[in-house]
Amino acid sequence: MKSTRLSTLLLSLVCSSAIVSCVSNNQNQINDENSSLFVKTEGVIPFTKEMQRKWGAAVVADLDLNGWEDVITTQHGTNALIYWNEGGQFTDPTVLINGDTHGLAVSDYDGDGKVNIIVAQGGGDGGNPRRPVYFSVDQDRKITRLGTFDHFTPSRGRSVKFVEANNDEKLDLFATGYAPKKAKELTTNQLYLNNGTTFTDPHTLRKANDPLSMKALTTDINNDGIIDIFTFGGKDLTLSIGLGAGKYKDSTTELLGELAKTKHVNNITDIDYDNDGDFDLFFVRSPYQFEEEAYYDPINKNLAFFAFRDKFNFENINIEGNELIIENIQETYATYDIQLGKNRTVVTPERKEKYTGGKLVIKSEEAQGWPEGETLKGMHIGYMGDGTWRIGGYVKSRLSAVVKNVISQPEELRRKPLPAMLLENQNGQFVDVTKAMGINISEQTVSATAADFNNDGYIDLAISPYGNMALPVEHFVLINNAGKSFTKHANAGLISDEIGATGVGISTIDYNHDGRMDIIFGNERGRWYLAKNQLSERELGNYLTVKVTASPDKHAQPIGARVTISACGIQQTQLVGASGDGFHHMLNNRMHFGIGRCDKADSVQITWANGEQKIIKNVKAGASVSS
Repeated sequence: MKSTRLSTLLLSLVCSSAIVSCVSNNQNQINDENSSLFVKTEGVIPFTKEMQRKWGAAVVADLDLNGWEDVITTQHGTNALIYWNEGGQFTDPTVLINGDTHGLAVSDYDGDGKVNIIVAQGGGDGGNPRRPVYFSVDQDRKITRLGTFDHFTPSRGRSVKFVEANNDEKLDLFATGYAPKKAKELTTNQLYLNNGTTFTDPHTLRKANDPLSMKALTTDINNDGIIDIFTFGGKDLTLSIGLGAGKYKDSTTELLGELAKTKHVNNITDIDYDNDGDFDLFFVRSPYQFEEEAYYDPINKNLAFFAFRDKFNFENINIEGNELIIENIQETYATYDIQLGKNRTVVTPERKEKYTGGKLVIKSEEAQGWPEGETLKGMHIGYMGDGTWRIGGYVKSRLSAVVKNVISQPEELRRKPLPAMLLENQNGQFVDVTKAMGINISEQTVSATAADFNNDGYIDLAISPYGNMALPVEHFVLINNAGKSFTKHANAGLISDEIGATGVGISTIDYNHDGRMDIIFGNERGRWYLAKNQLSERELGNYLTVKVTASPDKHAQPIGARVTISACGIQQTQLVGASGDGFHHMLNNRMHFGIGRCDKADSVQITWANGEQKIIKNVKAGASVSS
């Protein structure tokens, strides 16, 4: 008996080292500064190259159920677009909805075999509170607008998330909105139960003190199979623990303690970074863009600025040459004009499309002087003589632009450091392990996504920084060193082309099913990008995929299902629907697991939110299995 136990122990150690050795070997290879982890693609997804505003990360889901994940992007104030995946190449976009669209939630919540999309709508800056609209998508890609949830309380909609709150095989809906206390008619943190026909019986979960805490994360922090709900985004967080039967308990103080006061958590990514079976949390942190900013790049002579609902003024701007060139001019809604000189000549930026970045080229003689003794509304541009210009005024919304050929050092208004945080889940209590895990990100960050980019069996992180508006935004990757630490990749290859933008969102997708997790990233007032994982076979571990469908008995939906695999003595756990975006709920039910040098997974266990289970034994590396 002792001999048998010893043999089993030795076999386990050997198998475990297969994953660990893959980590150490790959770590040196993927940090080669001469090769990038990702390379930006051109034309695979035909994203526009025009600069646009965004709302959250790109949404990944197989909408037409053809086995290939499609992509939805939301252009804030303009539309939401669907790009259909046809075997690794995407179609031109189809418009899902026009207008002021916010959070999207994707799932077959009514169980009819068609994917549904719920869209939260904005409230017209508070003047036009609205209700979510909902759609169905056929397998032939016919999109049907089914209606509006007219029985919902109107709100300034922000986030929509599916939860299985009462184990009845029907997905319920959690919706947030911007609801300042003085606006008593507005709602947030509403849980609507699914009665099989519609969402009804709303009740309000714990609200944060700061109404800007209007993003949400749905995860299972105590491993009881019931989804729990965080809200965040402002100066504090809330945590509501699921009790079943549609009931939730406010556990903010009990389980978060002082962490509940963590300010400006922009997004939360749940990640089992140490493969211990529970979900840890990665906080990216930055406040909303509500204050004036200015950045200068002396090498390329660019001044980028942002103004928000207030006066702004940049004097003594020395320009090289006789023309002032301003690019990527964007205003949320152009309340006032752009005017030149003391005569206030009105000009209109050149744009290829509405609601995209505009451009002005102004000769000095066209903008002589500055209005005196008059109230300035909009953006005013004046030539003050001797190569010096002035830009200022007043806006009622958001205004941003990039001034070219600036040869004098202007005053900069930069954001202060605000470190990201990694919290380890220790039996439902969270401990800050950021420093212990070698993570040192001082700059502000806006989005993160989790995936095993080198297939070594440990989940890595890809992160969108807020960035410097005068420079291209450089998104980056933290490689997980076998759950012991993280290392920033030396050359992730996720550098944007445009300036005048800030990071906004990042998502993962294996768009061509080659076993490498790829990335979609985007920038506010900038572009969307698809970046292909270009690690070679020798740099990658093995992998397998698990497609989670409705449960075999009672047809519980995939959202909220837990998938656990065991390979070479190491277990990994992921949650269907998990993402690092606080506005959207994605249907990422094709789960990717790296398994290092292991040639198989001994078991794959799927546990749906209603408690049903399915176990698949001996899944070979490279295989794709379905529930």
